[in-house]
Amino acid sequence: MIDPTISGSQEPLAVRQNRLREAFAHAADHAANVNKQAVQSSMDVGKEKTQYFEKVSLGCGATVALIVSFVGAHAGRLQPRWLLRSALVTLVLAMMFGFFRNWLFPWYVFAVWGHQDFNAKLDREHAKRDLVLIGFAVSIEDGQPIDPDAWLRDFEKDETAFKARIAELKDLEDRSFNWTKRIEYVTLILASVGMALLVALAWLNF
Repeated sequence: MIDPTISGSQEPLAVRQNRLREAFAHAADHAANVNKQAVQSSMDVGKEKTQYFEKVSLGCGATVALIVSFVGAHAGRLQPRWLLRSALVTLVLAMMFGFFRNWLFPWYVFAVWGHQDFNAKLDREHAKRDLVLIGFAVSIEDGQPIDPDAWLRDFEKDETAFKARIAELKDLEDRSFNWTKRIEYVTLILASVGMALLVALAWLNF
């Protein structure tokens, strides 16, 4: 026979169970809210970084245009020429990588929200399955109880399709994030090297 109180405590077992159940529900809600905020924060940071790399790309493009205009008006004056060419190539590459980064990032956003969407739909279907199994689910069309066997056969097909789509989106999410991160580093390094080469060129010629 189960003692209604916990050993070493005067709190009744039923009261303790209710309290722990409420604590668990609160913790689950809190975790879900924090996860939602973390995802939204990640999206906000991504948007800010997109604007930042857009500015970096445009800055590199504007610098290249100014250098070309200056060289056209002062042909042959800047030496060594390899330093100028290296700076131009590096800045153009930085601009292109920045554009590529901003093209790639929306795919990460799409995969993140798609992943969340299909997870939510799968959770909804799991909850509906539980209702069907205990006979509480009814058809929306005629209000009659749903046949569990027929519904479960369809559910298994849908569950398999959902899980396959979730796995596909998760793979796209991981690949997009990893490539975006690498390209960001490459873009910043190229832009920094290009600017350093220009400073060296100016130092040697002026």
